[in-house]
Amino acid sequence: MKEITLENGEILQMQEPTVRVLKNADKKEGEMEKAIYMIATLTNKTEQEIEALGLKDYMSLQKALQDFLVEAGVTA
Repeated sequence: MKEITLENGEILQMQEPTVRVLKNADKKEGEMEKAIYMIATLTNKTEQEIEALGLKDYMSLQKALQDFLVEAGVTA
């Protein structure tokens, strides 16, 4: 699990992605849609809540997701 602090001070906990999350994300169109789906699922937020975040917060969450994927050998 990773903790990400948003600009407003809220702390989100991101779970490690599962095979199911990757499988369901693969059904989404486009890389950004896949990332938003995974971030929302792994932080127990809605996709709309993730889409409403500021860019700096979104990039922090995207980096945490990318770190999980790199650690698992899914991406380089």
